[in-house]
Amino acid sequence: MNFLRLLVSASLAIVVFNGSDAQAYGRDGHRIVCDLAYRYLSDDARSEVDRLIALDDQFDHFRDVCSWADQVRYSTHNHTRPWHYINQTREDSHIDPEDCAEGGCITSAIDLHAGVFGDTNRSDAERLEALKFLAHWLGDIHQPLHVSIEGDRGGNDIPVLWRGERHTNLHRVWDSEILLDHMREEWPWADEGDRWRHLADSLAAEIPLTGVAVSTPLNSIGWAQESHDIVRSRDFGYLYATAENRIDPGEAYYRNALRVNRNQIKQGSVRLAGLLNLLVSDPEFAAMSATGSASLD
Repeated sequence: MNFLRLLVSASLAIVVFNGSDAQAYGRDGHRIVCDLAYRYLSDDARSEVDRLIALDDQFDHFRDVCSWADQVRYSTHNHTRPWHYINQTREDSHIDPEDCAEGGCITSAIDLHAGVFGDTNRSDAERLEALKFLAHWLGDIHQPLHVSIEGDRGGNDIPVLWRGERHTNLHRVWDSEILLDHMREEWPWADEGDRWRHLADSLAAEIPLTGVAVSTPLNSIGWAQESHDIVRSRDFGYLYATAENRIDPGEAYYRNALRVNRNQIKQGSVRLAGLLNLLVSDPEFAAMSATGSASLD
């Protein structure tokens, strides 16, 4: 039950990302977050999500919209680029609303799009776009390196020799390498493009929410703080890493990182489902969200 309480708790942590060019969780990670979230939507929330997605001229299912925010941030929505992360100084131990950049950050983006989606006075087009952004932000904020230290682009500038064989960077390790290696080793017989489905089912089997109505109050700052604490932990290998010092993590790091990564995806998916459920079911909460409050307890 501790895991369940952690998933749906209103008083969690904050988001901080450091790297305007980083991709959160890659396409598979975002797809899994949204695929799992869809399983835990209430009937009313699922009906509303389906209704809005049916209006989209590009996507047919909720899980497919969840990487859209990455697709448009260099084109039609260039102003959203800083909304994918939040940065702090190396010495800052707590996420605060003041950490948000002048142009916005992931915590303010979550608050903004939760408010727009929950406001039924908005047009369907506005609410659809807000849904697509909000789904993406919940994935981003649970990729720990979107809460990061200024100056290294969320770990993109920190070189890594991954598992002794691949030259990459720390951000990509947490975006994609961990999940891709896990899926390749766990389901080698599956088509590469379908392995995400097996991982989604595996994660769902670990979430004790069968028959449970999920409701998650908005807490962008709290969710960010969780990622902050993860990336600054001793085992993460990030706090004192630099572009000049390549990280060469071994198998123990991979196994521990895989555990953390899987848990973050589960948390992000259930929180996304719970937030959408609450925004659809509680107009008063939706109105409060529209004010852009960073934390609602």
